[in-house]
Amino acid sequence: MVTVTALARTGKTAKTWILGFALMMVVLGGSVALALDPMGPPASGLKRGQFRMGVDFSHGEMDLELRNGVWAESIDGVFFDSGDATTFTLKDFEINRDYANFGFGLTNNLEVFLRMGGTEGNFGDSLWEDEEEFESSSDLAVGGGIKVTFIEAGGFKLGGLFQASWAAFDGQLYAPHWAAADFVQVDITEVQIAVGPSYTWADRISIYGGPFFHFVGGDLYDTFSEVDTGGGLLTSEYAWQIDEDSVFGAYFGLQLYLIGGCSFNVEYQRTAAADAFGASLMCRF
Repeated sequence: MVTVTALARTGKTAKTWILGFALMMVVLGGSVALALDPMGPPASGLKRGQFRMGVDFSHGEMDLELRNGVWAESIDGVFFDSGDATTFTLKDFEINRDYANFGFGLTNNLEVFLRMGGTEGNFGDSLWEDEEEFESSSDLAVGGGIKVTFIEAGGFKLGGLFQASWAAFDGQLYAPHWAAADFVQVDITEVQIAVGPSYTWADRISIYGGPFFHFVGGDLYDTFSEVDTGGGLLTSEYAWQIDEDSVFGAYFGLQLYLIGGCSFNVEYQRTAAADAFGASLMCRF
């Protein structure tokens, strides 16, 4: 009896440490920090009337196609000139996001969820290719979506996911040899649509994944001022549309079921233009 009791206590302690470690990964991961929000298992994980609360963290990077650009210049506030800006690809835009996640089971096979949190972004030497660096402040990110279970048999599920998010990134583009400030704002809307299976064994471990589409849209604005040769203040304003075609990709993940109805999952997502690592800690009620 003493041995059994000792083993039970050891198992409980191990689960507690796992839960603590998972929470630490999500919280600390956000403090050190791509786009692509975590998706989790594509099928619904809530029964009718159940709630879910938790946190999501993602880190990734993607290339953004900047098209239909325009520019305008003014001197001391008076219009001077305008024209079309060059189309190009902004390389390696890194994004870090932390969300609070709230889910609700509408039926046994359908759940809805909302996300709200913060985001940061950065890129380097890509807009003007002049050794510049951009790092945004911490800004708002919001999102939400639905998950549907199509087939469920034993530990197997086949489901689908639709989710969307919006985020803004404001900050200064800086290079040591620039004499004037350069301010950049990026607004991004993303949509992810996935379908795929998940399989659970021993009631403790689940693997999941499948193909998905990633849609990206938005705008990028760049404004800077400098003194022109005549002594006036020349202000230049640039604007591009972020116009990314639908990109096909795949993802896979691992979910661990912890104590008290909680779970922790990690996943990796990959498309031709982006990749991301995501982690989530969730509890059902």
